[in-house]
Formats: sequence, structure tokens, C-alpha cells
Amino acid sequence: MRQAPGAPALQALRLLGSREPEAIAALAEQVEEFARRCGCAAPAAQQLALVAEEVLTNIARHAWPDDKPRSFAVAVEARRGADAVEVTLTTEDDGIPFDPTAAAAPDLEAALEDRPIGGLGIHFIRSMTDAQSYSRSGGRNRLTVRKTCPLDGGG
Repeated sequence: MRQAPGAPALQALRLLGSREPEAIAALAEQVEEFARRCGCAAPAAQQLALVAEEVLTNIARHAWPDDKPRSFAVAVEARRGADAVEVTLTTEDDGIPFDPTAAAAPDLEAALEDRPIGGLGIHFIRSMTDAQSYSRSGGRNRLTVRKTCPLDGGG
């Protein structure tokens, strides 16, 4: 991706999230607004917000076995090129180890009543992003997703 003349090489947003649904919705909105400010076309920025909301909701619901207040880190970086914006969303939490990139893809051809519960959110994240990676270090889960977004206005 060629960098656009005069465009900042990298823009970043750092957030701290909590388990409450209202906080997650607000974080997803901030991700969308950040992507738009960095030049992403509206549909791609909206997809990023949906991905962020799904990832953060999964953390809030599944990372910890208790109902205690917990927090997690969210980092969003955008690198604007001449014809696209590459956005990277990274989350980090101290919850139980879980690698969503290793989860099996759901059988979308199976009858609804034959499908196990779960897995569609991970499928959704994979289908709306270009790359996903997971690591665990120092007792922390780290999930990174990347999406190349068309520029607002078509370039």
C-alpha cells in the first residue's frame, strides 16, 4: 500500500474497556468514528465497529468465569495509503486462554437445529476482516484483526 502524499503515516487510538454492554457499544462507536477520521469509507468503518463490538462482547461474556467488574485494553491503528486505509484492532485481556483463530469454522450448510451453539461470531469476524492473529503472553490474551478499507469517496 503506497502512502498518500502529506498523510500521517500512522494514527492511533488507545482505549480501556469494561464488561458493561453500554461501554462496549460506546467503544465500538469510537472505533467507527476513528476509522472515518482516518479516511475509511463509511461501510468499511461500520464493519469495523461491528467487528469491534463482537470481539469485545465475546471478551466480556467469556473471558472470565465470574461476574466481577473487569477491564481490557483496546488499541486501534490506522495507516493511510494512496488508495486505502489499513486498520488494525488489537484487544488484550487477562481472561482464560482462548484462541479464536484456532476455532473450527461453523458448518453453514447444516440445518439450524443440527448446528452447535456458538461459533458464528468468530465466523463473522473472519469474514469482515482480512487477517486475524492471536497470542498469549504473561497471562494475557491478545487478539489482532486487520482490515484494509477503501478511502472515503472512492479514493
